[in-house]
Amino acid sequence: MVVYSGVQPGSSPPDPSPGSCLRRKMFLLGIVISTILPFWTNNWGPFEIIGKQVQTVVETVEDVAEFVEKVADGVEKVAEDVADDLPEGGKLKDVVIYVEKVAETAAKNARLVEEFIDKVEEVERQVKSLIDPNPIDQANGTNL
Repeated sequence: MVVYSGVQPGSSPPDPSPGSCLRRKMFLLGIVISTILPFWTNNWGPFEIIGKQVQTVVETVEDVAEFVEKVADGVEKVAEDVADDLPEGGKLKDVVIYVEKVAETAAKNARLVEEFIDKVEEVERQVKSLIDPNPIDQANGTNL
C-alpha cells in the first residue's frame, strides 16, 4: 500500500488555520453564555432555553474531548511500541514518531479543554452559591 502526504516526516505539525482563532473565540463565547444565562430570572424564559442548549453543547464538547484524549493516548502508545521495533533511520520509523508526536499533542490539547471546562463549571457553581446561597426547590418550595 502506498500513501502520499504533503507533510514530510520529522517536520512540525502545520500551523492552525486562520479560522481556528475564530472557533476558539466562539467556543469561549459559548462557555461564557452558558455560565451567565442560568442566573437570569424566569422573566428570561427564552434565554434560559438557550442557556440549557449551550450547556448541552458544552457537555458534548467535554465528552468529545475525553474521547479524543483516550484515542490519542492509545495511538501514542501503539506508535511508541511500533517505533521501538523499527530500525533506526528508516522513513517508516520517522513517520511513526511523527504520528506519536501528533497524538501526544492531541491528547495534551484534549486535557487542556477538559481542565478549562472544569474550571468554568466550578466558577459557575461558586457564582450560583453567591447569588442564591439557599436555593429553593421550585416543585415543593423547600430549600435544597
